Amino acid sequence: MAPLIRIVNDEDRRSVEWLITNVGEARVTAAAQRLSRGGRGPFVSAVCRYLGAWPPPSRASAAENSRYRVGDEYLARIRELLARRHGPTAPAH
Repeated sequence: MAPLIRIVNDEDRRSVEWLITNVGEARVTAAAQRLSRGGRGPFVSAVCRYLGAWPPPSRASAAENSRYRVGDEYLARIRELLARRHGPTAPAH
């Protein structure tokens, strides 16, 4: 399967394995062949879009989102405090 689809990292490899398990190797192979251009295989994301199937997010990205969530909450609170202090402002462009 590797020559048909561009596998850049470990997450791509896991995504291809998930696609084969949940969609079927024949459909994944057919999609990769259809999307190939100039002898280069498509990226995993292109195959996922074509098939309409998305693997579940990795555990690492879920942990990453929780780290950003805390920072986003603090920024929202700071913006509230500044808005109260300086009054409403026009939205930034």
